[in-house]
Amino acid sequence: MPGSTVRPIDLSKLLVKHTNCWVALSADERRVVASAKHPRQALKKAQARGERDPILMWAPREHSAYIV
Repeated sequence: MPGSTVRPIDLSKLLVKHTNCWVALSADERRVVASAKHPRQALKKAQARGERDPILMWAPREHSAYIV
């Protein structure tokens, strides 16, 4: 859409408990649905908890600017 902007979402507070893991975020990117050491495990856990379309991402040990 012309003139629309995307606002950044600060995930650092959400990811602090899940460092060095794969994280499944809710579709609205507002909460962590599941985390695991492997992406397939995080995806399976998220789907088992009813999240149809989770967003998978790596939660690095050091949190800095990270664009998804």
